[in-house]
Amino acid sequence: MNSPIVIYKTALAVFKDQKMIMVRSAKNDEVFYTLGGKIENGESGIDCLRREVQEEAGVAIKEGSLKFLHEFEAPAHGRENTLVNIQLYQGELTSEPVPSSEIVEIKYFDSSVDPKHLTPITLDMFAWLKNEGLIR
Repeated sequence: MNSPIVIYKTALAVFKDQKMIMVRSAKNDEVFYTLGGKIENGESGIDCLRREVQEEAGVAIKEGSLKFLHEFEAPAHGRENTLVNIQLYQGELTSEPVPSSEIVEIKYFDSSVDPKHLTPITLDMFAWLKNEGLIR
């Protein structure tokens, strides 16, 4: 078997009432993803995060609010022989997020979320966030 492909992403954890923001695209009826996306060639992780948050939620990240939390790696949702690596940052938004671009829904979830709404990597992420006391 060939070595797996690794997709590198950054994600923003915005917390409200001990729940984390998640987004759903029109391509998925049930599965939500972290706010953020794939790092493009020549782009830093932070630049990617700023671009993706603006594209997906129509808002900016509050200056000086970013803090690196943890790096996660797990099988990519719906792809064979592919891993996803996510650098998770905590931050604040400049205003209320609104679905933009391909995003059709924004919700906040805690660890009681039905696993059908999460991917393998966000299941790991939610367990870590709960253990760290960042979500319920």
